[in-house]
Amino acid sequence: MYLSFRETFRRPAVELFTSFETPARWAELYGVAAPTRALEDGWYAVPLAKFPFPLVARNVALDAPRLVRWEFGGFWRGVGEVRFRAEGEQTVVEGFEYIVPHGLWLLASAVEERFMRREFERIWALGWRRLRKGE
Repeated sequence: MYLSFRETFRRPAVELFTSFETPARWAELYGVAAPTRALEDGWYAVPLAKFPFPLVARNVALDAPRLVRWEFGGFWRGVGEVRFRAEGEQTVVEGFEYIVPHGLWLLASAVEERFMRREFERIWALGWRRLRKGE
């Protein structure tokens, strides 16, 4: 499943960047079903409500405050990225997330469209709303 986004904020990039600088901070944006756990080698387990398996993720590129790139492991596989750039007095956040449930092979497309897409879009929307509260 591929999701892309472009959001505009009336906050500086450096403030928005902190919410993405480690998967441990994602809980502040999206809320979690249980505490985020640090694993080995920079991996974090981020348990989300309505999902039976946590997102296991780690950042693979940081260019503060311009870029964060991450990868998923465990049950969820994929990559994601957010880029921050000034546009006048606003900050534009653009990026994508590509994520698939590992091991579902033939069922992956049906699961993505029936359950995953709606839930992941809801999670991202919640994060954007929380970031806008600081404007």
